[in-house]
Amino acid sequence: MGLFDLIFSSSRVSTTSFDQLREKIVSLRKENVYPFSFNFPQAISFPSDFWNDLVKIFKNTRNDGLERAFSVFWADGEVIFTEVNTGTDKMVKSGGSISVKYSHHPTKKEYARKELFVDDKLIKKRDIYYKSVPKTLEVQYLFNVHTHPVHQDEKEGSFYNFFSAQDIKSLISSKAIMTGLITDKLWILIRSDKTPDNLENLLDSIVTPQYLEETLQIGVYRADFNKKAFRFRLLNSK
Repeated sequence: MGLFDLIFSSSRVSTTSFDQLREKIVSLRKENVYPFSFNFPQAISFPSDFWNDLVKIFKNTRNDGLERAFSVFWADGEVIFTEVNTGTDKMVKSGGSISVKYSHHPTKKEYARKELFVDDKLIKKRDIYYKSVPKTLEVQYLFNVHTHPVHQDEKEGSFYNFFSAQDIKSLISSKAIMTGLITDKLWILIRSDKTPDNLENLLDSIVTPQYLEETLQIGVYRADFNKKAFRFRLLNSK
């Protein structure tokens, strides 16, 4: 374990789990509000399934240079990832249709079968005790994540572009709370109650982690693959 790991494994850094984050996002969206900027988590942990899907997307983009994206949904208590939509080397749009179906179990008398579909394709099914079947079905969009391919420069070597001005404008116009970017790291942005609604004059040249944090009051997080995502402000102070 290196010095970085020793510093950030300290109990001084509080960690919010992905499930806790999901519950908070769902709650905020229902209330149609954004999180307070002073109440952002210091670190966020993600489940292994999340990282497995994310690393596959990263490798596909690395291999063909095309941007990709997936949408993350909450569907009746479960987190669902839409299938990857391949774009161009300039732009990608993510989406996906999620549906949940309950039916009588074919063999278990007191159970129902729960089936989850993405774009009409069955991706998961499980048996549910009939008393646990919800009276109403709810599918909630959480956030999008997209990739940026690596670029080559004679002077700088290999590098990745950060979020573009259009990425930030899309976050604001979509009314989403959170968005993500996959380079050779995972970057997460969380919009706050103090983030401005009008960013028409935003330029790529000024979009940096510091600008997002200090001027736009957006929480910026960075993670190595299969690690926690730490607040950039915390990382930058070390």
